[in-house]
Amino acid sequence: MAMPFEKELAVARRVARESGELAMRLQAQGVEAEEKADLSPVTIADKECEKLISRLLLEAFPDDGLLGEEGANRESANGRKWIIDPIDGTRDFVRGTPVWSVLIGLEVDGVVETGVCHLAPRGETFFAIRGHGAFRDDTQIGISRVKSASEAAASAAPPSMASATTHGQPAGTA
Repeated sequence: MAMPFEKELAVARRVARESGELAMRLQAQGVEAEEKADLSPVTIADKECEKLISRLLLEAFPDDGLLGEEGANRESANGRKWIIDPIDGTRDFVRGTPVWSVLIGLEVDGVVETGVCHLAPRGETFFAIRGHGAFRDDTQIGISRVKSASEAAASAAPPSMASATTHGQPAGTA
């Protein structure tokens, strides 16, 4: 069965990967954060990635609108709007902590229909389609089957451990 928004998802996933690659190249060159009016940080990587995402989305979907964290704003001619956060987690990005992502969502007539979260440092892409579930790369994921809090488990690790693991497995075992 065909999923809705297949073309949009394919484009958004590709664009998120390309933006993540650009962000990582810029990060390797060294980035400094500036403060925006709301006191949140922004870097040249945020701005350049949003420009790339905007350009690529509009090439694929020229009638769609845009709303970006760093200022991209274009009215829609068809009720569709792409919502962009080029680097979600700019503070972590600047610090070199590998827990930032590229976020791209598609809103149609005021309803978010699909979204992509690309964790560039980990090489993972999560996406979801309203009413059709969520996926990690091409594998469908779901919620726990645990019915009560007494059966649940929770764990936490410092960010330094995140770079030493791959898909939840110790480095070298995944």
